[in-house]
Amino acid sequence: MLKLMVMKLLHFAGIATLSMLGLSCSHGEGNPIERTTDGFPVEAGLECADGQILDIPSIGIMEINIADDILVVSTSDPSNPWQTYSLPDIEQTGSIFTVGGGPGELIMPTPSIIASFYRRESDGHTISIVPSTMNGKFIAGDLTTHRSSDTAINNKIGPMTVMAYRLNDSLWFNTEIIPDLCKVRRSLVAKDGSLIDNAAMSTLNDKSVPNMAQISRIMFRPLIKPDGSWVAEVPGFRPVIDVWNASTGESFQIRYSEDVSGNQQDELSRMGANKMLFGGGVAFDEFFGVLRYDKDGNAHIDFFSWDGDPLATLSTTCSDIRRFVIDLKNGDLYCLDAQQDAVVRFQIGDFLTKLNK
Repeated sequence: MLKLMVMKLLHFAGIATLSMLGLSCSHGEGNPIERTTDGFPVEAGLECADGQILDIPSIGIMEINIADDILVVSTSDPSNPWQTYSLPDIEQTGSIFTVGGGPGELIMPTPSIIASFYRRESDGHTISIVPSTMNGKFIAGDLTTHRSSDTAINNKIGPMTVMAYRLNDSLWFNTEIIPDLCKVRRSLVAKDGSLIDNAAMSTLNDKSVPNMAQISRIMFRPLIKPDGSWVAEVPGFRPVIDVWNASTGESFQIRYSEDVSGNQQDELSRMGANKMLFGGGVAFDEFFGVLRYDKDGNAHIDFFSWDGDPLATLSTTCSDIRRFVIDLKNGDLYCLDAQQDAVVRFQIGDFLTKLNK
């Protein structure tokens, strides 16, 4: 059952509603580090009817991602798990990965959100690194040549590992479930495989829940600044975003207080009804954005600086958006519409101009 639980977490990148597992454990949540307020100086609206549904022949889209000038669409189709498209013309450039047990193969269809993307300096190729936690391997995918292979990384991962992200060429960020303590343990792993201490991360690791049925309360989806220096932890059901520095241990919280209750009972009620507050986000050099749902289920995209300052919010009339990515170069917003199983594009160049002022 624990293995099934981790598979669900991998599929939903840490904020899925889990099966009700009646495992008890020690508990005691950590105290908030810092509080900040909400409210946004720039506000804009987006009509769902203005979106363009893209001609992407994928069934069961799990995630969308952007790496350099490539749109990555990962699906639940074992015969074609990842597709790549050029930006902004959306011409399919190929597919990558197969499902199986051989070298360079995924054990199961894997969402691209758990992968790390970077440009390889030696040849300029766009590379993805996917942690295959069920067999303790890392798989490298070359999005330029569409080839994949096993890769040797000095970072131990196992079936309880939920995520393993490459922060830079010498540092990894892992999260794993500790079932007997009902905790999520974060780790910073150096290039030689040694662990690095971090005060903020240690404080966050102290958080726990009474039993595994509530583990989603402390699960999160990390947004990582491109240089790997900052991590913003976006939860599923709690109105608090923890932001911390991987080098200095500096940290703070962004707490939503307006029209959002943060008490434990309301969090459990939202979990039981599968009504998430957040659905992940995107990270750039100057800011990050999070997908937030209001009480009516409509999606909002809220933007913050890496200092925690609220910058802007983009409110939509959409209730079926489950993921989004932004092409800053061309001023386009791409959303995964779960109801239509489609990728929808919106032009938001004017909004991004206001955001960057």
